[in-house]
Amino acid sequence: MASSEQQQMGNRLDEHHRPETNGRMSVCRRCGVITDGPEGDHAPRERELARTGQWLDTQARIRRLEGAKDRVNR
Repeated sequence: MASSEQQQMGNRLDEHHRPETNGRMSVCRRCGVITDGPEGDHAPRERELARTGQWLDTQARIRRLEGAKDRVNR
């Protein structure tokens, strides 16, 4: 059974993007997190939580930098 922290992280990932799997493996190609099936939702393991949180933080920084760059280039 997944901890509440795992469920929260899975929900954050699902809000960020839909899992991108190759149909055979239940691993998202975009973030590398296990999913609950080829067409399912993100289901990170306990040991993946720290890395996954860092990945989401990095994605947010990238998005902010791209937004700032777009504003400067207008």
